[in-house]
Amino acid sequence: MSTVSLIRAESYELQELRQSLLKLLEPLGGIEAIVKPGDRVLLKPNLLTGSRPTKECITRKELAYCVAELVQAAGGKPFLGDSPAFGSAKGVAKANGYLELMTELNLPIVEFHGQRYETVSEEFNHLRLCKEAMDADVVINLAVA
Repeated sequence: MSTVSLIRAESYELQELRQSLLKLLEPLGGIEAIVKPGDRVLLKPNLLTGSRPTKECITRKELAYCVAELVQAAGGKPFLGDSPAFGSAKGVAKANGYLELMTELNLPIVEFHGQRYETVSEEFNHLRLCKEAMDADVVINLAVA
């Protein structure tokens, strides 16, 4: 049986958001149940476009920052990546204020491009996954909800 944890975050202030994430992860065993020391962890936010900061079409930078902190505290090695609809991941991240926070954590931003792999499953033989996701030990999707 799967466990789902869902809460409503009341603030994007870093300390409050961090506490909300800890509460969210508690029923799952905490971040340590997901990330092991040394794991390469892809943080995959929605970086659609750089033209609408804080208009909820991209994942808030504060969320990516707090999750990256938790991953690092668990001994993981996070990196950020996406394939935006417009521009590059780094360009969209910069336009949305990500770079200062990501630089503080020494968090690389990678572009999803180049060689792609097909999955080996018969049921999903049409699904193509990027090399960066395939090479990660853990993928944490930071979708806009």
